[in-house]
This record gives sequence, structure tokens and C-alpha cells, in this order.
Amino acid sequence: MTEETALLQSLGGEAGIRQWVDGFYDRVAADPLLMALFPPNLSQSREKQWAYFVQFFGGTAYYTERYGKPFLRFKHRKIRIGLPERDAWMAHLLDSLRAQYGDEALVSEVERRVRPLADAMVNHQPGKQDTYYFNA
Repeated sequence: MTEETALLQSLGGEAGIRQWVDGFYDRVAADPLLMALFPPNLSQSREKQWAYFVQFFGGTAYYTERYGKPFLRFKHRKIRIGLPERDAWMAHLLDSLRAQYGDEALVSEVERRVRPLADAMVNHQPGKQDTYYFNA
């Protein structure tokens, strides 16, 4: 068993990730800062996030099969993501995981793996010229 598949099992497999993602998007739907970044209907966002996390945590490559290679920064290029949006996204993601499992070691491990992805999505930092936000 690889480290990824062990974590996938700790998350409850595909069903556990589905529940986690649904809890996360319930939080997103109540957050005006983040809802400004998402379409009004979150169904497709929920499905893509679920497929991505199943694949990311060592399961079936649903995301790649359905949507192509992740290229997350490119796919998010038209969405203005600053530090407040990144922080809110991470907080909701981890809080939904915490609410589902109550296991701080699991939350910490997921954060360790997901934090670099969230950091890479930041494409808007006022005053910095090294950011790339394509829909200014």
C-alpha cells in the first residue's frame, strides 16, 4: 500500500471524499468571498473537486479521464485568487474535514499535501508584478 492509497483509505475512500467535498461546498456556498469565484450552481464544481481529490489521494484517475490533465493554475487563470481567497478556501476545506472526522492528524496530513496546491493558485497580489492574473 502506498502512502497515497493509505491516506485515501483514511479519508474513507471515494465515498468519504464525496462527503468531505459536499461539506466543503456547503461552506463555500455560505461564503460571499468565495461564492464570487464560483458559478451559482456548484454541482459541476463539486464533481470536479471530488474527481480531483480521489485521483490526488491515490485513487482512480477520474479527473484526468473526464477533464484532461489537471493543469490547475492554467485552468484557474481567469479567476482572481488572492491571499484572502486562498486562506478562505483552505479554512473551509480543513474545517469540513475536521467536522467529518475530528482527527487532527488526518487534517494536518491533508493540509501538508494540499497547501502547496492552494499556494500555487494565488495569481493576484496587489503591488507585485510577478503574478499572473489573465482577466484583469
